[in-house]
Amino acid sequence: MITQELARPRQGRIVAGVAQGFANRYDVPVLLIRVIFVLLTFAGGLGVALYAAGWFLIRSVDEAETPAQRIFSGASTTRSWLGIGLVFLAILILLDNFTFLSTGIVWSVGLLVVGVLLYTGDLPRLVRNEGANDQKEGVQQMTTTQTPVTTAVEPVAPSGPGDTGSGPPPTPTPTPPVLPPPPAKPKETSYLGRITIGVMLVSLGVLAILDNIPGVPIEPQPRHYMALATVVIGLGLIVGGFVGRARWLILIAALLVPTLLFSPVFEYDWNSEEFDRTVSPDTFAELEDSYALDVGNMVIDLTDLPWDGETVDLEARVDAGNIEIWIPPGVGLEGEASVDVGHVGAFGRESSGLGNPTLQFDNPGPEGTVVLDAAVDLGNIDIHIVGR
Repeated sequence: MITQELARPRQGRIVAGVAQGFANRYDVPVLLIRVIFVLLTFAGGLGVALYAAGWFLIRSVDEAETPAQRIFSGASTTRSWLGIGLVFLAILILLDNFTFLSTGIVWSVGLLVVGVLLYTGDLPRLVRNEGANDQKEGVQQMTTTQTPVTTAVEPVAPSGPGDTGSGPPPTPTPTPPVLPPPPAKPKETSYLGRITIGVMLVSLGVLAILDNIPGVPIEPQPRHYMALATVVIGLGLIVGGFVGRARWLILIAALLVPTLLFSPVFEYDWNSEEFDRTVSPDTFAELEDSYALDVGNMVIDLTDLPWDGETVDLEARVDAGNIEIWIPPGVGLEGEASVDVGHVGAFGRESSGLGNPTLQFDNPGPEGTVVLDAAVDLGNIDIHIVGR
């Protein structure tokens, strides 16, 4: 049951009051909320990322604005907005590379934060206020600098013989003041586009978060992300068809629909001989340091090598397709495997979705070690140990 506004209280907080705020809002024990955050921390650091997002988006009871609103309130120019965007991107990259947070968690929570900011209207509201203030100041300046101009008609000297010139002079005729044209009526702002994009980003962020929680029976592929985005944009266009707003969403839909239609190509298992490449060396001399394939399925089988404590470097690259690596028992693995869009799986661990899913390895083996550097732009990477 919702009992009060969602805010971070001063009393009862341990760190920033996010858990206590949710407990007060929904009238649940604060211990339950804290346990959920702790458990989610073991899901690639999701609990820590969500807690930080809560601190950023939820105001404290003794403050009028959230930390996000305070940061964005200083953005008064395009340059400042660009700076904020670059700083936000840099923070995501630093969290991705120098913390225990997984790649999927960092970028999915980043999408979630941007979507919430768009949905609540914090970002576009500041831009609109800036333009409105500039227009108001311009009109005020024009009004104060214009002064009425009055011209007087000088009296006409008498010319006739009977005209004595003793009559009163003609009354001066005032000239109306030159006023600036009235300002154009500002176009009524539509919130439909902002809300639609915000809902789309929040939906994608939630789907990516679910994809990175172990044990959740959801394994979305690229087409699922594209389908979700297309559905949200389509609903926005349907609403816009009745209220006549946010027609620019048609451009986004025009890009999403063809991408959605071709997205299954990214998940195709390239099994034809024309695209396949299988590497199965019998000696270490036959094993190359690097293998590359533009499109297709690459299989690297290292089970026939005479392992006796050797350490080998292995680089594998595929632009669109799959990489499959087989390692014998007793051989360890170091390095990393990553995809731009797709799935990475190894030894019961997996990472998938958008935003460069990556698995890192640091497990040398008694029989030998493979130092791996595997990457796929669009597709999958799967690493197996024979017998498992």
